Amino acid sequence: YATPFDNFPVGQFFDKGITLRGGQAPAHKHIDKLMQHVANGDVRLDDIISHRLPLSQAPLGYDIFRNKKDNCMKVVLTPGS
Repeated sequence: YATPFDNFPVGQFFDKGITLRGGQAPAHKHIDKLMQHVANGDVRLDDIISHRLPLSQAPLGYDIFRNKKDNCMKVVLTPGS
């Protein structure tokens, strides 16, 4: 899970006395409810999807994501396109 964040404002957290906590969430437990929110349009994913590719270009998509090329955040692979 280790990822370097060169632009993370650690100093601002200290200055403002902000406590940051992290952990893992049981995503599989909530996936059905989350997907329903996406299907209903309650949740916008456009802000985090940076790349859309056909499934046939999956290796390229994984390379872009793994190496964070072109400021990649998330890649959506679409079957049949």
